[in-house]
Amino acid sequence: MPISSIKLMPEFDLPETINRVVCCDLDETYIPFSKERKVLGGVHELESYLENHAKTHGVLLGWITGTNLQSALRKADGYVARSPHFICCSLGTEFYWVRDGRLIEPDAWKSRIAQSGFQQASVNRVLAAIQEHGITLEKQADDYQGPYKASFYYPIRPEMEADFSWIEQLCAQWRIRVLISRCNPAAGDPADCYDMDFIPISCGKDQAVLFLREEMRLPRSAMLAFGDSCNDFPMFAQAGRAYLVANADQTAISRHGSRLEKPYCHGILSVLTGSGS
Repeated sequence: MPISSIKLMPEFDLPETINRVVCCDLDETYIPFSKERKVLGGVHELESYLENHAKTHGVLLGWITGTNLQSALRKADGYVARSPHFICCSLGTEFYWVRDGRLIEPDAWKSRIAQSGFQQASVNRVLAAIQEHGITLEKQADDYQGPYKASFYYPIRPEMEADFSWIEQLCAQWRIRVLISRCNPAAGDPADCYDMDFIPISCGKDQAVLFLREEMRLPRSAMLAFGDSCNDFPMFAQAGRAYLVANADQTAISRHGSRLEKPYCHGILSVLTGSGS
């Protein structure tokens, strides 16, 4: 289906002056991964606050997620009542503004990818070399594949550090960015594995935050980031303030050093209202 024909829920009101940009991971941050935990998510409370205050307080909110567009919209269907102001999916490789309930891909984002020189053929060569090197990668589900993203699981083995170093050098030769982070079983990942994602060098969750800053000419201090796992740390590094929700992965909590007192959208709302820790 063409992007222009996808119709979404109405988005939150667009502020005339933007003071804060709220960047949220999706699975296990904005939306609980399991159906049973969705009653704990607090999305309606957050939406109510944004409906009443987003425009007057100058708040822009969006999703920056590893899942692809079709998966993100499917997970949101029947759960969220309002679309975000922007959606950056497939691990920061696809970016869309949401305007009047429709997706708009900015030319500036498409230009970034074109100028990076990304080619799927280069990814295929890298994957073939990894296989020839004796390293086994397991392809992830279709929800985590994208037009500019190839995602795999790396089962942990003793040679892990050497493997990662070699793969990073290989990708640098082919001008491909590889992102490696510990899996989060709460979000549907297998235990004892790492995510390994191959994307354009101009993309990633961190690059999405930088793009937002450039487009709106905002300082780093205006950017807030919320996540639940280690793959959110690149996004955290480019935000003025960054938070793990209370239900975050334990590995991420130990590395970040803190988390909010409340889970999911309850945690996001606590920061926006000044009641978070």
